[in-house]
Amino acid sequence: MSLVDHECPANPVLKTYQCQALDAFERFLLGYRDHGAVQAYETLARERFGVGVPYRSPQALVADDVPCVCLRIPTGGGKTLIGGQAIRRVNDALLGVQHSLTLWLVPTEAIREQTLRALKLRGNLLHDSLVDELGRFSVLTIDEALGLQPGVLDTCNVIVVATMQSFKQEDTGRLGVYKQNGQLMANFEGVPASEVGNQSLVDVLRLRRPFVIVDEAHNQGTQLAFDTLARLSPCAVLELTATPDRSYQPSNVLFSVSAATLQAEDMINLPVELAAHGNWQVALREAMNCLAGLQIEADAERAATGEYIRPLMLLQAERRSEGQDTFTAERVKQILVEDFEVAADAVAISTGTLDELGTTDIADPACKLRYVITVDKLREGWDCPFAYVLMSFRASSTSTALEQILGRVLRMPRARRKQREALNKAYAFAVSQRIVEVAQSLRDGLVNAGFERQDAKDLIRALGSDSGQDDLLRQQDSVTVPLPQKDDQLELPDLSALPEATRKRFEKNLELSPETGSMTLRGQWTRNDQQALKEAFHSAQAAAAVEEAFAHLNAPGRQHIPTPSERGDSFAVPLLAWRQGDLLVDAGESPALEGAWSLRDVPAELKESEFPRELEAMQRTRLRIDEKGKVRSDPGEKLDVQMRLFVREPASEAGLLWWLENQLRDPNGNMDPAELAAWLSGALRYLQEHRGFTIDELAYRKFRLRQVLAAQLKAAKHGATAQGLLSLLGDEAHLSVGDDLQRVLSSGRYAWDWQYSGFTTLKRHFFPQIGNLKSEGEEFLCAEFIANDMAGVDCWVRNVERKPSSFSLPTSSDRFYPDFLIRMDHGGIIAAEYKGNHIATGDESKEKKRIGELWERRSAGRCAFAWVENQDWSSLKEAALRLAGATAKRVDG
Repeated sequence: MSLVDHECPANPVLKTYQCQALDAFERFLLGYRDHGAVQAYETLARERFGVGVPYRSPQALVADDVPCVCLRIPTGGGKTLIGGQAIRRVNDALLGVQHSLTLWLVPTEAIREQTLRALKLRGNLLHDSLVDELGRFSVLTIDEALGLQPGVLDTCNVIVVATMQSFKQEDTGRLGVYKQNGQLMANFEGVPASEVGNQSLVDVLRLRRPFVIVDEAHNQGTQLAFDTLARLSPCAVLELTATPDRSYQPSNVLFSVSAATLQAEDMINLPVELAAHGNWQVALREAMNCLAGLQIEADAERAATGEYIRPLMLLQAERRSEGQDTFTAERVKQILVEDFEVAADAVAISTGTLDELGTTDIADPACKLRYVITVDKLREGWDCPFAYVLMSFRASSTSTALEQILGRVLRMPRARRKQREALNKAYAFAVSQRIVEVAQSLRDGLVNAGFERQDAKDLIRALGSDSGQDDLLRQQDSVTVPLPQKDDQLELPDLSALPEATRKRFEKNLELSPETGSMTLRGQWTRNDQQALKEAFHSAQAAAAVEEAFAHLNAPGRQHIPTPSERGDSFAVPLLAWRQGDLLVDAGESPALEGAWSLRDVPAELKESEFPRELEAMQRTRLRIDEKGKVRSDPGEKLDVQMRLFVREPASEAGLLWWLENQLRDPNGNMDPAELAAWLSGALRYLQEHRGFTIDELAYRKFRLRQVLAAQLKAAKHGATAQGLLSLLGDEAHLSVGDDLQRVLSSGRYAWDWQYSGFTTLKRHFFPQIGNLKSEGEEFLCAEFIANDMAGVDCWVRNVERKPSSFSLPTSSDRFYPDFLIRMDHGGIIAAEYKGNHIATGDESKEKKRIGELWERRSAGRCAFAWVENQDWSSLKEAALRLAGATAKRVDG
């Protein structure tokens, strides 16, 4: 399936990165059924992050090989929506059922109430999206679940929302969920006596193998928490958090979202423009002037687009202190009303002891609220869509307190980029003489909100400052370096043997990020702590890498030279366009690529080699050998057997056919449902009449059957699309490459998963960050040549795969993202693809090369394509010469 820019084709509710996170989770579940959690995770992690990351299962879940992975989504990224959508993926990819049981665990009562509202309330995005995905579903509290009946569990998807504390107790007899409950007796009819337990709610959950979502998972990481999960016998555990556990039980991060990705997909306001003044009156007056200016911009935005925005200010007051004159919430409100003549109904206090917000609907145009005053955090769950300005009266503040408030001004209203650039940023003002300390606190707040520190360093900018002050904010107070590798896998430090005091210091000054292949060192390190960190790694190579990292941490910061994007420049790359009459579209959306294909032309007969008849042959792929050399049943098979306890009807051809139709339907609507149903019916009929399968056998093997049939459909569609591509390539008159259709890269429109963190300086990159580039290997060497040695380069971009902001070309099966985009001094563009010698051949590579050369031909000498192999830079030089020659001809002409 081709990636369509700017949207998730299967689900328009979701952003592209949200679809990709869910797709990664689904692929993990499918891999788990075939190979177990370790192999499934490590295979996908290597594919996703480009490096080997070990899977670390919580000890309490090891015996049953319960899959446990984490989606790392920073503040403002829509974790709750992703969690709800994940239920359908579990039903389809893991359980093979229409209705399942989900236990949604949250850390606090406030978040529990917020989640319940989002799930239950019509008109809420989460609720409405689940109606589309799941059909009928029921959302319950723990009290409501204590009366849960099998008729409900069998006929709809059930979601129980609770705090971890409802289940987490060493003495389980003290909690109602573990006590015998006569209301639940009907759930145990027909269940073997050995599985009944004491007929408690936990026993009902255990028998149904719930899908467990652990929201804000970093707040749950204790041994007791994982022991609690093990008692529930989950079919899978999905952690959703901005800040994964890195120390106690390191999270298995399957998908990680960067600040750049959220910004490029219009989810958050960045950068944060910062100003600090020692005089509180000056700081407050400038903050209010900023708010007034934003209102003017908002009025212009509404006139242009119709979107209503009323910018708000969040004010962080000080705590009351005996004997000291502090800016308490009440005093700040008095200052606003009496000294600055703000209307009383435009100001509200929201603290732990006083909440004047009530049920105020901020988005209502009739609402007059403009200023919200708090201390450490706003009421959890309060939606503040128009917060743009943060004003802090506190000269110093904990990063946690700042994160609670800063996260509110980062959210982009309605997740849609504004035409007025001022409305795409956030603003922070502070009462302090030390702007660098304030900037550091804000950066710490961003890290607590789930952003990598390497990203956070670039997201705080001095408001209206001269270049000297901006350079001051960029002083190197931390350094991010690649994690060492051993045997092609990341080497992570073992901190378990360190004294408790040392570990506490490390938690403050060391940030590990296996999914980005990097670690960040910050602050001051004693010689003893430096030595302790080196010894925590096992190889001499790792110790040397740590030594070099400390050398860079202690080195003076280099002067920052603004990049083209920071100077307001843009980098436009023409797309391959298809034109017919007045219609001009990306060639990937051309009717020629749709392919006229029909399932009537696809064979429905599955041969012995594709779908073995013997059960033993089928099961050989579902057995594994444990560490003691004993053969054990695959956990997927064990799960199937347990779930069949609650199948009230015998297997039927109609039921299996319905399940396969739902599993194999095309979410983009490119496959006729009636045609699919007829094709699947023919496949089942062939297996029964010619191969001798019974419907019970086919139902038992339905996951394998789905996998084989999906492969048949994919191959057929690829063949048809390949024919469409041949038609496209053969009709160049309809294709063009010019200014009419471009991918425009600019500040805030460059998404990546991780930043380059190597010690070698790579010059001339269009953006201050270089996305998804490792610090060694052949692609790095190619980047180094382009950046530092290639003649005539104005600037270049590391083009990141599968981002809506990236440049791509269509292929018969997907989209092709050249590794590098290069703008020459004369304005010509080179798209360069690097292939190592071991992967440079094959049909896929030939197709990419051909489409790249077509793109160059149709550009009329304005663009060139370079296919680079085996560290031979001659193709780059030749592409540059072709462009220079074409440019000279245009000038002479």
